[in-house]
Amino acid sequence: MLNIFMGASSAMSLGVGDFMASQSSERIGASRALAGMLFVSSVVLTAFLVISGKTPDLLNADNASGLLLGVFHGVSMAFALVLFFHSMSIGKLTVVAPIIAAHPVFIIAFAFLAGSSLTLLQLVAVAIVLTGVALVGSCAHSDDGNTSETKKYKPTKQVVGMSLLSSLFYASAIVALQQASQTLSDLPVLWLGRTFGFLTIVLVILCKRQPLLPPSAKWWPFFLLHGLLDSGGMLFILLGTNGTGDDAITAVVASTFPVITVLLAWIYLKERMTVAQIFGGVSILAGVATLIATGSH
Repeated sequence: MLNIFMGASSAMSLGVGDFMASQSSERIGASRALAGMLFVSSVVLTAFLVISGKTPDLLNADNASGLLLGVFHGVSMAFALVLFFHSMSIGKLTVVAPIIAAHPVFIIAFAFLAGSSLTLLQLVAVAIVLTGVALVGSCAHSDDGNTSETKKYKPTKQVVGMSLLSSLFYASAIVALQQASQTLSDLPVLWLGRTFGFLTIVLVILCKRQPLLPPSAKWWPFFLLHGLLDSGGMLFILLGTNGTGDDAITAVVASTFPVITVLLAWIYLKERMTVAQIFGGVSILAGVATLIATGSH
């Protein structure tokens, strides 16, 4: 029961946080929206790191490979999230969120290229996820250029392409996280990810010569809540992981976060999904759940 509760809490936190990101990115840009969230998240994780007493792990020379992988995780995650945020700001959340959720397919591809073998069940799950992505992406062509009650959508091909690229970066970040966790414990790796992710996006903003700070102080409470939700989503997964077979349950339940984002888009943004898109979204979640349950995520 604890595994299910922690997984559901993670899904709720991340799902609501992603919906918030879609709104802030549309108004102040994906880079600044991400920078605000990552700043708060890195501060929160710093506090947890100090309290946990695992700070010395970051100063141990024997952990050098884990530290480098943790940094790579943060840089990859920064690019994944900024693409994700931008995709949500120009396209439908009902298209973007399910495609991002399909990132385990890229993880499977990485593992296959590294020499791992795939079971028949995993191959079927990959096929189901890819079918779902095709349905979600192809069923919105009629909305290209249409204006909803809240925004003007960009062409679907552009949104789908950017979402797939974000999913690829997200998968590479997860793989780096998994590899780093073999040397470091999870909390230091998460801290490295969020901290170096923040530094990466700050560098991107400076290189683009964009304003680093939000247009007004009213955005800081928003960033605070978004950062707390992001940190909570990560920490709930850690708290629900105990090294047993039940860990897969936590991961599967947590992977349903796009459902929360899509529901909020349906309620507040009046986005609608066709029957084919709904079937595609369910297919993605079913395939991803199967991949996670078989230990590939």
